[in-house]
Amino acid sequence: MRLKPLQAALAATSALLWLPATAALDIAGIDKSIDACTDFYRYTNRAWLEGTPIPDDQARWGTFQIIAERNEKILVSAFEEALRKPLPPEGTAERKVFQYYASGMDTAAIERHGLKPMEPVFALARSVSGPAELPRVLARFHALGITAGFDFETGADAKDSTRYLAEVGQAGLGMSDRDYYFLEDERSKRLREGYRKHVEKMLTLAGDSPEAAARAAATVLSVETDLARASMTALERRDIDKTYNKMAVAKLVEAAPGFAWREYFAAIGAQDLRELNVAQPEFMKAFAALAAARPAADWQTYLRWHALRKYAPTLPAALDNEYFDFYSRQFQGVKVQAPRHRRVFRTLGDNFGQNGLGHAIGKVYVEKAFSPAAKARALELITNVKSALEDRLKTVDWMTEGTRKRSLEKAAGMSIKIGYPDKWRDFSSMKVGDRPYAENLMAASEYDFRRQVNRIGKPVNRAEWWMSPHIVNAYYNASANEIVFPAAILQSPYFDLKADEAFNYGGIGMVIGHEITHGFDNRGRRYDKDGNLRDWWTAEDSRRYEERAKKVVAQYSGFQGIEGVKVSGDLTLGENISDIGGMKIALDAMQKALAKKPQGPIDGLTQEQRFFIAFSQAWRSRARTEWEVNSLRTGQHSLPRFRVQGPIAHMPEFAKAFACTPDKALLSEGERANIW
Repeated sequence: MRLKPLQAALAATSALLWLPATAALDIAGIDKSIDACTDFYRYTNRAWLEGTPIPDDQARWGTFQIIAERNEKILVSAFEEALRKPLPPEGTAERKVFQYYASGMDTAAIERHGLKPMEPVFALARSVSGPAELPRVLARFHALGITAGFDFETGADAKDSTRYLAEVGQAGLGMSDRDYYFLEDERSKRLREGYRKHVEKMLTLAGDSPEAAARAAATVLSVETDLARASMTALERRDIDKTYNKMAVAKLVEAAPGFAWREYFAAIGAQDLRELNVAQPEFMKAFAALAAARPAADWQTYLRWHALRKYAPTLPAALDNEYFDFYSRQFQGVKVQAPRHRRVFRTLGDNFGQNGLGHAIGKVYVEKAFSPAAKARALELITNVKSALEDRLKTVDWMTEGTRKRSLEKAAGMSIKIGYPDKWRDFSSMKVGDRPYAENLMAASEYDFRRQVNRIGKPVNRAEWWMSPHIVNAYYNASANEIVFPAAILQSPYFDLKADEAFNYGGIGMVIGHEITHGFDNRGRRYDKDGNLRDWWTAEDSRRYEERAKKVVAQYSGFQGIEGVKVSGDLTLGENISDIGGMKIALDAMQKALAKKPQGPIDGLTQEQRFFIAFSQAWRSRARTEWEVNSLRTGQHSLPRFRVQGPIAHMPEFAKAFACTPDKALLSEGERANIW
């Protein structure tokens, strides 16, 4: 199960480098002229929403981004301090990450190197004279992190979570989703034309004549449209049965002729590969046919473009700025480039800190800003919320005893990771250092790819963290049945050691509940306590669950975003179920905590009222139109305002806390899902 982001946050101190934000509800920001019962999100957030501008370098602005900027300041300070001193010893992860960062910040050197680092990659693209060369060249491109044609990776076998399994799947598009190649609304048509012009401009900057660049851009659009036509939609990719197709390599060769699969696997170093998962069989069949049918010149053009697209942020400013213009300005509405250091940190470790030297950045962060006291308190909260889910599992009336017993075993067996790994990743074989920025990205990409290939068929490393500790996020990993909370997740306004129970349970408690409930959402429930995909529910229990889930689909499908674009209740179902369940068990956990240590009203608000207000204010967010439309069409999470309005509609406790009369109910009892 791939990583799915749910962003949250952490606060701690270390050596007095940094003090966390004060934990407090924004009482002054509550607008009592708005009826809490009918529009709770605006009731709690109107002043902030109307008085807070989105920074020019952001696509959206809210709690997540504010916290991320705090963490960013910690990292910039730590890296600048390290670069003023003698570097750590040769070969250490610390030396590598500081040198890699320095190469990204040295814009004069980047300009001086120009496109020279790309010349060997462009030469590889030009070497494709026919279908026979394509496997070798794609193998090298994939090793460099360029996902042209299709994607190759490894992960835990969905039906044998103890072993790593190789996988091939759809990829190779320059726009973020296949639907953008076909949607006919005016915004999508503008984006498609903007993309064509972007490809043309980038290739012109790379040395093509305007006429040649125009022809090349048309070729790229043609190849990618063919690939998009064969691609699964975002919703189809959520279907874990459709995307699990384990087969022998011989069967792939037979089913998808036209591409020399065995030659490709040999070229990546997996010559002994016997079986793999083919995530999208029809796509692989279509890709193989295109590999054989498309002229070599088309593949040369397409490959050169994807190499340029991948490495543009590491190249001279003209290319970097043009890359920003399409992917950030046109696609997300961002007005100006983010600070250089932020872009470099993203290159060093991608958006989740999963690849490259992300975990080395995380180690620097932990050393500067992680408190053992925060970890201990977080464990207490997680234990309490987990216990609340177990209580619900014991009492839900739609579940039969056999499924209930196995569900309780899964909940009890759910492992917890907090803060940072017990053992840091070994980067000794990564060849980054005092070299051009683009070459460092190539070396880091090769390291990541080799890790993928070298673990095929080996036992899964259950101690591994997908996400670096410095990332403001959290996740549930179904294959390991684990919940993971990186160090950066425990900070105000989600969590504060000195805050009351309502503040913490409404903030981080809901996030914890969300991740725990992922183990029982419409996808997570399909995996057993050991992380294996199998039918462990009775057919009748599954039917009852799905009937309730349909109510969640219907509710969220009624939410309308900007420009009339509605939420996809089907695409966001898993996240919505987890939001609803997470809120319910977080509130249960708070009530248990208050039973042991009662807390009276604060600022004239009961603990129940503060719980819901803390929840809503933690999800306050503003977004640019472009970002919101893209999220509505392709995102697995509902927009923040719907993530607030949706769950509270399922909770009679909310109506009671704010004295809402039955005529103001957001959902009738019959419309509520009542899964948990």
